[in-house]
Amino acid sequence: MAKQPKNMIKYIIKRILMMIPMLFLVLTVSWLISKVMVELNLVSPVAGRLGDTLDPDIIDAELRRIGYYDPWYIQLAVYFKNFFTGNWGTSYLIIRDKPVIDFISEIFPRTIELMIIPIILSPIIAVKLGISSATHKDKIKDVGVRTIAILGAGFPIFWIADMLQRIFGFYLSNFTYSSFDIPAFFANSPGLKNPPISITGFRLIDSILGNNQVYLWDTIVHLILPAICITFVSLASMTRQTRSSMLDVLNQDYIRTARAKGVLEHDVINNHAIRNALLPVSNLIVGGTATALLGSFFIEVTFNYKGYGYYMVSSILTGDYLVTLGLLVFATIIILSGTLIADVLYTIIDPRIVYR
Repeated sequence: MAKQPKNMIKYIIKRILMMIPMLFLVLTVSWLISKVMVELNLVSPVAGRLGDTLDPDIIDAELRRIGYYDPWYIQLAVYFKNFFTGNWGTSYLIIRDKPVIDFISEIFPRTIELMIIPIILSPIIAVKLGISSATHKDKIKDVGVRTIAILGAGFPIFWIADMLQRIFGFYLSNFTYSSFDIPAFFANSPGLKNPPISITGFRLIDSILGNNQVYLWDTIVHLILPAICITFVSLASMTRQTRSSMLDVLNQDYIRTARAKGVLEHDVINNHAIRNALLPVSNLIVGGTATALLGSFFIEVTFNYKGYGYYMVSSILTGDYLVTLGLLVFATIIILSGTLIADVLYTIIDPRIVYR
């Protein structure tokens, strides 16, 4: 057991060393994509720098200044240098003259605020539903849970999001004859005209620190429906995996032995079955957390929630390729880091896993 911490440190170092060439590969591919986009005249490397000028001499001088006519290997080396020194370029369409790395640091906390609730709630609810379904196999509870899982997996997330918007924003208010518009109430409130000073980048935390109740409740209200939608869809795969794993564990010999010894069914489930059944599910939960932190494109676009996914789609549609490349590389870093953290957490969840 004394070797386990040393083996873990060696494994982490090995994985970090493996991540370096993968990062360089992603950077190279992203540079090639941008190069092709420029060569095909899909985007302009000097767009936004020169305003609306069409003077070919001015454009040519700017292209020479930024090294557009340099050999490809020089351009690639400069690209690597700029990346590791924090110069990821500047947005020229979405937020003009805004450095991409500063832009990402502003929008990513919004996505974390949106996804943190589903990340916490989804595993808890899914495990509870999966266990209940497995312990009541082929009964009403099991049928109900499987129906929910099928609905969550069968319908597109953007369709569910649109239905939630229509039900709570239109049909429910018409059915109840309610004329109270919560978003309009907050929009007309004088508190929104004085937003709290950005300290952490998280609107909820900044509202609490700044004691701005209007901004706090406005943020909560606009997070409810997107969080419900993401949680509902995330339940599907986790619930089915939990049910399947639980059914498999309940058929093991040691479970039959515990029951034969007279152990209460409640103790058999909680003390013997759940721990082993959760091992396959933990792979799905931990592994999906890093991806979840990148946000849901469909949810953010459907609810007009301006986070990571929203601006990724916007940058692609508008042709702000520097923002697109910055978000792409940032996503790669998050996924690589998340995969490493997930592998380390597996050893905590299951001590039988040993890395060498």
